[in-house]
Amino acid sequence: MPAPLFLSGPCEICGQKTSGRHFGVMSCRSCAAFFRRAATCSRIFGRCPNGNCKLLENGKFKCKKCRMKRCLEVGMDETKFQCNRDLISSSNKFQKRVSLIEPPPQSLSTFLGRPTLLLCCEPTRASHIKTLINVTYMVDVARDILKRDVSTKIPYQFHNSLERLALSLEEIRSREPDEKIKMLRKIGQEESLLIWEQAFLRAVEWFSNFSEFNALDELSKMTILKSAWISWTRLEKLAETADHQRKKIFGDSVMMCGNDACLDLANYEVDLTWCTNYTTEQLLFYLSPEIEQNHFLSLQELVELNPTSTELSYMLLQITLHLAGKKAQGQLLEITEMLLEAQGNHLHEYYVKKLKMPNYVMRLAKLMKINRRIESDMRDRVEKNHIARIFNILKVEFSEPDMFEST
Repeated sequence: MPAPLFLSGPCEICGQKTSGRHFGVMSCRSCAAFFRRAATCSRIFGRCPNGNCKLLENGKFKCKKCRMKRCLEVGMDETKFQCNRDLISSSNKFQKRVSLIEPPPQSLSTFLGRPTLLLCCEPTRASHIKTLINVTYMVDVARDILKRDVSTKIPYQFHNSLERLALSLEEIRSREPDEKIKMLRKIGQEESLLIWEQAFLRAVEWFSNFSEFNALDELSKMTILKSAWISWTRLEKLAETADHQRKKIFGDSVMMCGNDACLDLANYEVDLTWCTNYTTEQLLFYLSPEIEQNHFLSLQELVELNPTSTELSYMLLQITLHLAGKKAQGQLLEITEMLLEAQGNHLHEYYVKKLKMPNYVMRLAKLMKINRRIESDMRDRVEKNHIARIFNILKVEFSEPDMFEST
């Protein structure tokens, strides 16, 4: 162990107790501060009549000229000054110093001119030539479904359109028995397109039982469906998955992803070669919203709340009509707000008269919280798809692009 440094003893200038080595000399803080001030200022001390004054007399230093001379004689060195280390500086010096400091280094994303999302992506893999996927047939089938007469389709008694939608949802779900659900191990082009087709047509069929919706013109109906089917599917599949988990049919990581198919999020393979030249690892951040925390949190809340078919039908209407109206604005926004107001009255009647639950505000707030979480994920997906289009991440495009902007 090295010997400790000797930092005690008298000041070599005035003889007082030293506080350490300052500017190359063992000195007290007073003499060190004096030398720093005197050596940096432009003031010239007057001539000393004695030439060799006693530095410290009655606790005071009378002659600055002799004190400065003594500092230089014992070896104080002004080249050892350390500048720009003061915690408190005058505003002028501070501004001058800041102006000389270089700006902070650029982040990697700023330097490369690419967002953090795409730092690991190779520009040579960008797809400037797109493959068109024609989904016009889905829109044509949707128009045919909406033209059908569904007035006698449901033989049960209902009092309003919300109850009719609840019965329709139960009837649609009853077509796929639990024992016929198959587990998917791989998601590729064929599986993706089939799942999207099933989801879109399922949403169309459900909306076809909405009497107020059927009264709208065809353009308004198709605009709502194109904007709403993905959010409708997200919520409906979450609710269906929660129902299966409640019955102990599914594990915690399994979810419905089609009319008769499910997917284990902890054990499946994704094939993206049909839609992009980038690898799954490069697009991991882009693909994450489907499996992130919001998804499982919403699923857990649906398991605990166990919404009825009527409550779920209102949730489906709220999230779809709200997003469709917000996107389209104008007259369609007024239409969706009018439809939601009417269904809100039906839901109030359902709580008060059928469930005998006049204080339902807290429960409804929890259900709407799930909707807001899904809406947040949808906005995130739209933004990332926009980035993907700008940087040509995907090598496919759809004949109805507004239908798939949040997939």
